[in-house]
Amino acid sequence: MFMRKYLIPVLIIVLSLAACRRPDTSGRDTIALVKSIAADYSAPEHILLASNGKPASSGDIYIVGDSSSCALISNSFLECDIYENARGRYWSDGLKDFAGERFASISDKLFTPYGSFGEQNGYDALRELSVRFTLSALSPKCNASIYDLDGNLEKVPAKMIILADPWFQSYGKFDIDTLFTLCACSVPVISPQDLLFDAALGMEKKYFNCGIICDSLYLASGIYQTVFNAKLTEHKVVGAHSFVAATPSGKVLAGFLESYLSAGGEEPLDALLIDDWRVNLNSVEEEVKAMRDFSREEYLRYGKLLAPDFNVFAASQLTMSRCYELLRERSLFTHRIAQPQSLGFTVKARPVEDGTEYLLIPVENVQD
Repeated sequence: MFMRKYLIPVLIIVLSLAACRRPDTSGRDTIALVKSIAADYSAPEHILLASNGKPASSGDIYIVGDSSSCALISNSFLECDIYENARGRYWSDGLKDFAGERFASISDKLFTPYGSFGEQNGYDALRELSVRFTLSALSPKCNASIYDLDGNLEKVPAKMIILADPWFQSYGKFDIDTLFTLCACSVPVISPQDLLFDAALGMEKKYFNCGIICDSLYLASGIYQTVFNAKLTEHKVVGAHSFVAATPSGKVLAGFLESYLSAGGEEPLDALLIDDWRVNLNSVEEEVKAMRDFSREEYLRYGKLLAPDFNVFAASQLTMSRCYELLRERSLFTHRIAQPQSLGFTVKARPVEDGTEYLLIPVENVQD
């Protein structure tokens, strides 16, 4: 009930922000690849994008990024049941919310870790890679094997794309949005980090102290601080602070607050932002209740670290809710009577050196 109390108004804010968002071209330039595709109406990529002015409900939902993130997100969608499907109300009805849908993962082990791109050329290559991944998701073709260099195998194209990695939010989402707008492509591209930070920073409060929980793989990279700082500018929030920590084992909130205390944190937190799809949100909500209970020991150590209006936001919940609402709003549900399914593509290097070009091969066809 704790999350339901806050999630519905949060989703209204998130949906409003997403509906109004356009590529911010003032003071920011897109990459050469985007300019080239947008300017050439005869380019195959431009034709592909323009043909998706209205996505087909028969399309698949693509998840793009490093392989572990894709697997976590795909599995979460397969098990998702947070809506009453008949009316779309926020209430579990015992039925899978994405029944009949297929989730296709473009799982990348070739170019990861994405932080290494910055050592090469200021992340422009990563921005280009993110654009190319979305084009691969939209394409009706892929490579049958490592020997099919032209891409002769048919596949189902994307009707929605989820960027599984926070690096794509910082280095790629702007370029993807710009390209899709310029080429009149209306396939939704969802960034969990966009939704997470917009939900927290979209409030009226202009002084903010928040905690951020992420996978340990991202902690040392500083990518979440980069996203946070950019979102502060976007939302015109001043005087805000954040503390980032890896997902603790055991009790998540208590473990995070222990890390916060060990780092010298004393000021109450206004929000906790969770960007780890393995975290059980109900368990965190129960921890909050325990820390609010003045008769329990938890309050003595941790309760003082939670502001009176403390909120918990989870990228998993926000992303699945956003995707569900978009499918309903745009009539993109397949309405197939079947359990949700998953399939995968893996990214392989081409046998010739040509930048970020790659082969996209169905997992069952991969030969090492």
